[in-house]
Amino acid sequence: MNKSKEEIEFRILESKGKALLDREIMETFLSAVHERPQAQEIAKNLVNSYTGVGRILGREMDDLKVIEGVTDSAVAMIMCVKETLERVLREKLKSEPIMDLQGLVEYLNVSIGHSERECVKILYLNKRRQLIGEESYIGEMEKAPVYIKEITRKALIKNATLVIMSHNHPGGSLEPSEEDQEVT
Repeated sequence: MNKSKEEIEFRILESKGKALLDREIMETFLSAVHERPQAQEIAKNLVNSYTGVGRILGREMDDLKVIEGVTDSAVAMIMCVKETLERVLREKLKSEPIMDLQGLVEYLNVSIGHSERECVKILYLNKRRQLIGEESYIGEMEKAPVYIKEITRKALIKNATLVIMSHNHPGGSLEPSEEDQEVT
């Protein structure tokens, strides 16, 4: 059932967005770059292909473009939304010391958690445990290239006192692979 724009806006304002379905959230963003009927169709196709907003935001551009109806404008909006979320979470890591894992895990989950490719995220922290730099390495389904000497060199250049290396497991297994154990 297609709800009217006014009905969705009312539900957003009443619930601060919490009452919306994933499809309706995507539709709302996509309405900024497409007419409403096209935004609804694209949102439906995205949610049917990738269950959940997080999985949609975690897709690479090429993965999104194969979904029926997805245009460059839609991909650009999705990438913009993901970058906005990352920036909001990154700001806190830069301005406040990382003393607990919750904010860090939230940032990493948005940044690399839903990707279908193995991603390694390197975070460089200063002595106050604030984020001063980061890098991402994107690989294939089960491995991503990581060069410890290069990471160490960059940590020294940045004057980092802490380095956090994290990565996702696109296959869903929480068990470390042989490559994981070799690198760490």
